[in-house]
Amino acid sequence: MVLVVLICALVGNAGVFGVKIDASARVWELKKAIWEEIKEKFIHDDKFRSVVASDLQLSLAKTADGKWLTQLDALQGVSDTSGYKHLQFTDAELRDVGLDSGDLGEVSRAEKAAGKGHVHVLVVVPKGAGGSVSEAPKIDQLIEKVDKVYEQTVLGKRKVYRHSSASSTLLTELNVRLQATRAFRFATGDLTHAAPFRWESISDERGQNIALTEEQQRERYRAYVEINIGDVLTRNRLCVYGVENGKDILKAEIPGHNIKLVGRTDMIILSDLVLENPLDLGILPDVRLLIEVKRKVKERDISQALSELIALDVLVDEPVMALLTDLTGHWQFFWVSDLTNNHGNIRSVTLRDPSEAFAVIRTLLNQSPTAGAEISLPCFQEPVKRQKLSRVVPSIAEASGSGIRECIERYYDIASMLGPDIEMARSVARQVTRSIPTLSYFS
Repeated sequence: MVLVVLICALVGNAGVFGVKIDASARVWELKKAIWEEIKEKFIHDDKFRSVVASDLQLSLAKTADGKWLTQLDALQGVSDTSGYKHLQFTDAELRDVGLDSGDLGEVSRAEKAAGKGHVHVLVVVPKGAGGSVSEAPKIDQLIEKVDKVYEQTVLGKRKVYRHSSASSTLLTELNVRLQATRAFRFATGDLTHAAPFRWESISDERGQNIALTEEQQRERYRAYVEINIGDVLTRNRLCVYGVENGKDILKAEIPGHNIKLVGRTDMIILSDLVLENPLDLGILPDVRLLIEVKRKVKERDISQALSELIALDVLVDEPVMALLTDLTGHWQFFWVSDLTNNHGNIRSVTLRDPSEAFAVIRTLLNQSPTAGAEISLPCFQEPVKRQKLSRVVPSIAEASGSGIRECIERYYDIASMLGPDIEMARSVARQVTRSIPTLSYFS
């Protein structure tokens, strides 16, 4: 028996996992081993409830020119299996389909630590595979169709921006401008010292330094931030949460605009309830600050931080702030501030000293998140008045006014599929009437 360790990646889900199996095992046995490893991730989702091991679709994660996919690539997410060999014959032995111990490629320990280790198998978990999925009720299917019609006919094609690839176009479409504000040195002598974060690298067998990525050092820098503000976190029952790659917790549709923002940030400071129940992360309880970390901050990273700030603002009721930082000499804070000349403003202050930056964070976390309340932050020129984006961008605030039109258009969409419905028409009429102040008395 020759055991091999196969590194696998789920298509559509960032991350990797390992399976240990005999090289003489067959493809169907590999499917069973993989399903045992991952099924907890899927069995609670109705779309996958009927999936069994034999439904998995496996591909050799090796291109035609002999290049293996790397774990670093997989952490960025794999969207499809085009260009990879599909393992379609389930009775074939693994050693005969390119997964023998001698086929997996040699990778040094240093390269593995840098994320350059090989991924061997790509796994697709098909929704509702096997044909035995409990069929959704007909009305649910109809609602899904109606929603698609509504999106196509009423909303038009929605623009999707991923935070990591955002540009200044987003601010232009929202009629928002970024305004830089001058920073001042810390005024008092009781500043708590904080050393810059030390980014690590490793040496390969040739003695060359290989820089570890931000993702590979996420837990280290999360702990670094936590240590420097631990007392404030405890007092306010908050935590520094490191967001896993692949978790799009900052997914938001901008009211009044055909814009959808998707993606995540690196860290977020919010209620420590999420440590007791990770499912609460989706509602972002008592969120105060998002932190986007870059080993080296570049100009395009500012657009990413702003995109994340806008999405978080839409998702929660409280005013929030964002921080873009390299954890050494660049600490740039952003917040929604005011409306001038019919455009909204997001302001920023950039600090260079980690000690001053953590003083700002501690002061911020000790303040009430109440919208509109002015707070005095160390090193900021004047008190900061954080606002909600809906207060400074009229197109967002007025988005709810289109509800009457959307209500009527949705009725016509449904009627075009089911035929006229007098009761539904009356319900729509009552809703429209209640929306008109002079007629609401009679409804």
